[in-house]
Amino acid sequence: MIIANNYKEIKDHFDFTDSIITDIKWNNPLDLSITIDYYWDVQENREENRTFVLHFTDCLAVEYKMWKEVIEMSREDLHFDSLFTMIRFEHAAADSSGFQHFRIYTFDYTEPLLQIICK
Repeated sequence: MIIANNYKEIKDHFDFTDSIITDIKWNNPLDLSITIDYYWDVQENREENRTFVLHFTDCLAVEYKMWKEVIEMSREDLHFDSLFTMIRFEHAAADSSGFQHFRIYTFDYTEPLLQIICK
């Protein structure tokens, strides 16, 4: 098990680009977890991918944005892996009250799927 306590520790060791978000859930009313199928293990000659879980604690706000065009498609035409493949994971800022701002991009390089404000 790998435990990291901040964004820098995660960013220094892992590149989530091309990894796939497989689950997003609230653990309780304040804490959000995102499960990720880590793509780079297969590239490093391992037999299978690892699964990572990112925990965001004490969330003040979470904005989830799915595009209307995607929602209007039939389920048979959707390719979920493509929609939820990470293209960027960034720490956007820390505000004066200590809350951290994160963005996770999947489908669109300009509009994040998730914007998270947490401690």
